[in-house]
Amino acid sequence: MIMRTENAIAAVKTALSPAIKPPKGRRVMVEADDCAGFKHLMGLESVSRNGDAVIEAGGKDIR
Repeated sequence: MIMRTENAIAAVKTALSPAIKPPKGRRVMVEADDCAGFKHLMGLESVSRNGDAVIEAGGKDIR
């Protein structure tokens, strides 16, 4: 489960606001890692990919 606090939503909006063409959301991923078990990744996205679960929070998407 992904939980978002109001502070987290505000931080995402602040990070997205200065872009000329703001991304539509952010991508959160968990990948298997050889030694440490798992690695967590996050990045900005403008399009959905096949198989994405899109979660809207505070007017922004998490994919």
